[in-house]
Order: sequence, then structure tokens, then C-alpha cells
Amino acid sequence: MEPTGAAENLQVIRTLMERSALYRRAMAPVMLAAGLFGVAGWGLGNALGFRTGGACMALWYGIAALTIAVALLIIRRQALRSDEAFWTPPTKRIVRAMTPPLVVGMLVELFDFRLRQDFWDGPPVALWMLLYGLALHSAGMFISRGVRGLGWLFIIAFLAHIPAHNYAPLFLEDGWLQPNAQMGLTFGLLHLIAAAYLFLTERRGQAAQSSAV
Repeated sequence: MEPTGAAENLQVIRTLMERSALYRRAMAPVMLAAGLFGVAGWGLGNALGFRTGGACMALWYGIAALTIAVALLIIRRQALRSDEAFWTPPTKRIVRAMTPPLVVGMLVELFDFRLRQDFWDGPPVALWMLLYGLALHSAGMFISRGVRGLGWLFIIAFLAHIPAHNYAPLFLEDGWLQPNAQMGLTFGLLHLIAAAYLFLTERRGQAAQSSAV
């Protein structure tokens, strides 16, 4: 490795370590917002009767776009409060790590890639679980083990979906656990659990620091 590249990598690692607490504080409200939007999408989809087809797809694409916009605003606001730059080299690495699975998840239905032919006529929820879990796991390499753990929960949800679809299709498609419910329980509930964990551990960390002083 060239000296310039090694120095740059070392600086990125040092910056990531220094800003781990900042990233952690930013993740808690982002997870909370994502969880609330996920649960709201579940309720809204059921209330409007958007359970299959294009209407259901449009609803969840809209929820995703709103979540991303709010997350960027939260992160930008926290960066300004902390007098930190928003688009730093570590941030670029995190975005690059998450981009491939997220882009595939966003475009797979728009381009009709026949990857969901074994699933119902609705959003490819299982595929979204897998790709989003992989994106979180990749980002967790630069942020924290907790983010990697959340990624694994989405991957496990995908793996659990396979036998459920094969052996209990009515439970998934025509039962109470239809696409909106699956989105609410994963992209909604799992994010809320992650937000609660981050808020609680952050308070414990602050309390420990106060007692130490």
C-alpha cells in the first residue's frame, strides 16, 4: 500500500473512533423515526386497503422516501449542533457500503426482475428484509456492533420467511401477517426496539460518566 493511501486510511479510522459517540447519538432518533414510519405505514396500508399490487408498493416506496429524507435532516441537524462536517470521508465510506443492497432493493421491483415470482402479488418484503439487513451489516463495520446486530435481525427475519412461505402460505398471504403487517413488524418494530436500546444505553453511559466525575 502506498504511504498516502495508508495515511488516509489511518485518518479515516481515527475519525471513526473519535466520532463513534456522535454516530451513536444520531442513530437513536433515526431509528425512532424509521420505526414510527414503519408502524404508521402498517396502519395506513390496512386502513386504505392497500394490501397487494401497485398501491401497496407505492405506499411503501413513499414511506421509504420519507424515512430517508427525515433521517438525513436529523443527521444534518446533529452535525450542525456538534459543529461537525456532514459529508466526511467516514460518512462517504458508510454510504458506499450501504448503497449496493439498498439500490438493488429499490430497483428490483421497478425493473420487474422476476425475483419475486414465488411470492405474492405485492411488495417483495422478504427480499427487502435481506438487502436492508446486508446494508445495515455493512454500515455496522464503520459504526457499531449494534447496527450489525440489527442487520442480522433483518437477515434472520428473511431466513424465517422461507419456511413460513413454504409451509404456511395462508398465514402469510391471506392471514393477519400480510405484507403491511410484515413491514410493520420488521421495518417498524425492529427499528423501535433498536431506538429504545440506543436511548437506554446512551443514558446509562452518561450516568456512568457523571458518577465517575
